[in-house]
Amino acid sequence: MKKMFWVLLLLLLYLLLFPVRALADARAGLLLWYRSVLPVLFPFMLLCGLLIRFGLLEHALPALSRPLCRLFGCSPYGAFAILCGFLCGFPMGAKVTCDLQRQRKISEKEAYYLYGFVNNLSPSFILSFLAADQMQRPAWGGLFLCNILGSALLYGILSGRKLRRFDLPVTDYGKHKEKGNDPSPDIQEAFRRIDDCIYDTIQNAVRLGAYIVMFSLLSGAVSLLLPQNHPAALFLISCVEVSNGVHLISGAPLPLYARYILVTVVASFGGLSALAQTVSIAGMDHRLSVHYIKSRVKITLLSLFMSLVSVLFFRLFLPG
Repeated sequence: MKKMFWVLLLLLLYLLLFPVRALADARAGLLLWYRSVLPVLFPFMLLCGLLIRFGLLEHALPALSRPLCRLFGCSPYGAFAILCGFLCGFPMGAKVTCDLQRQRKISEKEAYYLYGFVNNLSPSFILSFLAADQMQRPAWGGLFLCNILGSALLYGILSGRKLRRFDLPVTDYGKHKEKGNDPSPDIQEAFRRIDDCIYDTIQNAVRLGAYIVMFSLLSGAVSLLLPQNHPAALFLISCVEVSNGVHLISGAPLPLYARYILVTVVASFGGLSALAQTVSIAGMDHRLSVHYIKSRVKITLLSLFMSLVSVLFFRLFLPG
């Protein structure tokens, strides 16, 4: 609680002492949420919620998720969470995992395993915003994907070796189904589920926007306290909010390969903003939050190693 007090005090002083800059940061956060996050995530959150609530995944998932089930040792529902997490971006992986666990479609043990690696930046964000727009290297898009998403995939494969059997297999799920999950409800029950899903999606979308604005302000406040020309300070500032962090690193007066490594590491970690969004939207307790943070750190270290190897490869074999 004391740490939270100092963070809130810092934000209050920033708003009072630098109102113009704080206004610009808040506006930037709102525009990021309105233009990028909301149009992308809202339809996915709503659609995934409806698919889960109406039990429409049972017949489609086995055929779609066989490779992922074999690779990660997860259930078909777990494979669906992996697909959402790697295709839709933060915090869809955690949101879908949380919904599946609440609906008793995956066990607590499987959810614990999935939380460790399903939350990542979306491929569209990496290819368009990170590689093409900020780094001005669209040809490096595949390399960024391999290092950022590949490190998460590798961690998921390695961490799942001891978790191949879960408490509630999906093949036996029909025995545990609740009446509320009947895929053929009457019209009144159907609209009740739709309304509940819409309300839940709106609530989570607004919550994400509030976190984005708050951490956009925090990023601006921290940038006043640390020198942005030093790589370590630049990295700390960038870890507050990933979009702003990528922008700062891309424009920093550093060698290209140094910017490439820093951007890769920050994008793999996801930033404190994405961390807070994930913990909030998934309702993680202390134990699960610690597990999630440790997993993100391990994924970031894997990404750092992979980016260093790729830089070494380019320096040795493609010096031009």
